[in-house]
Amino acid sequence: MFRNTQDWILQYQGKDALWIHDGDKRRPHALLASGNHSGGFFNSRLVIADEGLLKEAASDLLELFVQQGGDLSDVWHVVGPQTGATKLAELIAHRVKDLDEAPCYWASPEKRDEDGVKSMVFAHEDLVMLPGGTVLLCEDVLTTGGSVDLTVDAIIKAGGVVLPFILVLVNRSGLTEVNGKKIVALIDRPLPMWAPEECPLCKEGSEALRPKDNWAALNAVY
Repeated sequence: MFRNTQDWILQYQGKDALWIHDGDKRRPHALLASGNHSGGFFNSRLVIADEGLLKEAASDLLELFVQQGGDLSDVWHVVGPQTGATKLAELIAHRVKDLDEAPCYWASPEKRDEDGVKSMVFAHEDLVMLPGGTVLLCEDVLTTGGSVDLTVDAIIKAGGVVLPFILVLVNRSGLTEVNGKKIVALIDRPLPMWAPEECPLCKEGSEALRPKDNWAALNAVY
């Protein structure tokens, strides 16, 4: 292992990629992709940009995967949804190939929203490779598991077989599994999350903003 959980948290902090609301009502808070609000956010975009660090993350995740009962020889494909898990899926697949000395392919489906119906869509070349193959899931940050569920649906429709694990950089959900798939994470740290109508920060007058698009505003000095 390159790092333990606390050391990975320090890496996020060192890249200013972990934000916690300080209680100042003038400061905005996080509007998550699920529509929920939160007083904390892991911005994995700032970590993923460091490819050397992400390679170490991929290696540590696979070591944890094996420690928790996974078998590298079962992994034919690695799939992570765009865009957060695209590079992670590629690097995990390359690491599996190095360790197992066997081909391992990767894919990253695109999320679509058509008339309110969300889905994950694979590129045509991925649809050729997936049928009959066993697939290891990965994600950058797991919050509700919604993207994972959509990815699983897309893999099954393409004829792939999903292994009962999800490799994630950060598990902020408080869950240990998603629909029977064990969460293997570098960081397990639940963060507060509320439905918009129940958000205490909104009631104090704080504005909800998309974190990745408003990172400077969330971290501004008041």
